[in-house]
Amino acid sequence: MADRPDSLRDNSNSSAKARRPIAFAAILVAIVAVELAFVGWFVTVPLPNAGNAGVVKNQRIYLLITSLPEIVPGVHWDESHLGLAIKELGRFDYLPQRLPIVLAAALIAGAAIAIGRGITRGLKVDVGGLEGIAVAFGLGCVALGCVTLAIGRIGLPTRPIVIGALAAIVTLEIVWSWKFKEKAVITKANLFGSPLSNIAFVVVAGPFLLIMALAAMLPTADFDSIEYHLQAPKEYVENGRIAFLPHNVYASMPFGVEMLHVLGMIVFGDWKRGALVGRLLVAAFAPAAMILIAGSARKTAGPRAGWVAAIVYISTPWIYRLAAIPYVEGPLCYFHAALIWAIVRVWNEQDRLRTARLWGLVGGFAGGAFTCKYPGLISAIAPASLAAAFAAVSKQNGKIVAYFVAGAAVAVGPWLLKSAIDTGNPVYPLGYRVFGGRFWDDELDAKWSRAHGRRPISGTALVDSALDVVGKNDWQSPLFAMLAPLALLRAGSRKAAIVLCGYSLYIFLTWWTLTHRLDRFWLPLAVPSAILAGIGSDWVKSRAWSVVLAGIVFFGVFSNFVFDSTKLAAFNQWTGDLDALDVRVPGELHSLPLSLLDASLPKETKILIVGQAGVFHVEHAIVYDTVFNRQTFETLAEGRSEAEIQRELRQQKITHIYVDWPEIRRYRSPGNYGFPAFVVPAVFDRLVGDGVLEPASIASPGGVERLRKAGVTIPENGVFKFEQKLYKVR
Repeated sequence: MADRPDSLRDNSNSSAKARRPIAFAAILVAIVAVELAFVGWFVTVPLPNAGNAGVVKNQRIYLLITSLPEIVPGVHWDESHLGLAIKELGRFDYLPQRLPIVLAAALIAGAAIAIGRGITRGLKVDVGGLEGIAVAFGLGCVALGCVTLAIGRIGLPTRPIVIGALAAIVTLEIVWSWKFKEKAVITKANLFGSPLSNIAFVVVAGPFLLIMALAAMLPTADFDSIEYHLQAPKEYVENGRIAFLPHNVYASMPFGVEMLHVLGMIVFGDWKRGALVGRLLVAAFAPAAMILIAGSARKTAGPRAGWVAAIVYISTPWIYRLAAIPYVEGPLCYFHAALIWAIVRVWNEQDRLRTARLWGLVGGFAGGAFTCKYPGLISAIAPASLAAAFAAVSKQNGKIVAYFVAGAAVAVGPWLLKSAIDTGNPVYPLGYRVFGGRFWDDELDAKWSRAHGRRPISGTALVDSALDVVGKNDWQSPLFAMLAPLALLRAGSRKAAIVLCGYSLYIFLTWWTLTHRLDRFWLPLAVPSAILAGIGSDWVKSRAWSVVLAGIVFFGVFSNFVFDSTKLAAFNQWTGDLDALDVRVPGELHSLPLSLLDASLPKETKILIVGQAGVFHVEHAIVYDTVFNRQTFETLAEGRSEAEIQRELRQQKITHIYVDWPEIRRYRSPGNYGFPAFVVPAVFDRLVGDGVLEPASIASPGGVERLRKAGVTIPENGVFKFEQKLYKVR
């Protein structure tokens, strides 16, 4: 009876025994009523971001009723969401284009796993099965990131050297495992206790994993990705060295995840396809996190809890979106999952030395979160540090702190050192008032703080944010709210549930009070919440509850997959022609004028881009700036004569200037980031009048034809009325 809540335990009193079924029935009815009320709210609450995708009916109920044919009159199979998804998945013509991407990613992932296994082997920490692969993958990616950074500061090695080194690492691991007769981890791949449970899991989770992998191998037009997540690695590879980029402030932040893109570009020998290699590696963090979440839930509450926790996590639209778009929050969630997994494992460890070594893993995972992005300091390193200190005191083992600090320092140190060398500020551009920093000043710091600083605190804002997390957010899963609260009812796991609830509340409150409340910044919440959902699914052993649970899981999984199959989740032409999509995605989903410009100008041109920083797809030599950097055109032209401006342009070999006035206007809109007042049309008119610049056409017949052949919608008359302007330097 240990799996049942205290209120439902047997009593020696016969009347109490008689009341037990009545009490259970009342509790179950109450739970079902609450769940149904939540479902009603979840499917009808307006989706905040649906309008951005051009969806008029912005409630989930409309997606669900049009997901299957004939539920809505006139909606046939080939018009339903699931019908369209299956049709897309049934196309095999262009799948061979993905094979080189998969092979390159497999080589890098194999090397990461080999390095990670070497680390756990060196710490003498035995981690087997699929959990061992997941742990090794994360540790190895942190190590690969640090090594790539260290070597890249001197100069990035050539493709043959990188491929040879990665292959040698994989070979060494294979030989080592064979020589010392280490059991193949695949023999321990039983995650959920029985073959039937494992088969059921593959059936349910398989479609999500498939579309994640396919979505990761598609070009992206997401702005943050093409501004710095992919653009900075592209610049490193093109420059042959990892060096400070004064025009891209984001590149000075921890870039552990982005090093995978660097490796992908080198291994593939092409920055465009290599970026897809890196993106597939980023997507691989999702199943790795899922495995560790399942392990933590299973250790805490049993096989059912592990099964449900894994399904809850991997089916969440946010997790699919983080695989489809190369944000760093996917790896960030992984390191939180690994952190919890390691603490769950270490807390019951009796051997003093092994306990201390395991805390080295905890430190490495906490540091790994920081290498994804600065908020990992608050969500991972700070609470893990407190846990390590508490463990050291309670177990009277000072080595715990030493191992923890060493693990975190190895992961974090190279990135702090990089920024300190480049700017004089180890956490550039943060902490300017404490550390100062080159290439930064009070004006830029104020601009950054207005955009990324804390938001006003109010009860209304708090409630709105809480509702966003519960289910109003477009990409949230209903399963968290429907199952996680029930974890507190499970008697055998109540202490663990309370700790996980406290950690979840900590992540939410620090996100809400210390950040600018961008929704994806609270995503580490998905990790403890998924574990809680798994525990909650096992709050009682009852056939009646099992039936209710099956209905809850079916609704959540079905709702999530329907959402993932639409453009609301991410760009979803999973099996399209990559060659055509390389042209179509930037042309249709980002900027048609910029794509036409790139397709029209001669290869030897060099473009100064003003106002637009989403430049990853541009194949020409360019000069650009993010909105938080000093604008090159301003520094080049302000306070100078026409002759001086012309001389400076020629010295920098700039042949054209492209000005994105709509983007500049967006930056200048109320509540946005702002843009230098110097950049106005009159300045360019004056330079044209003085003979420094001359107006030029953005599109040429050849450029138009190239985009049209790729499927980009182009006016047949070839007449373009762009607000963006192009000037040729005389």
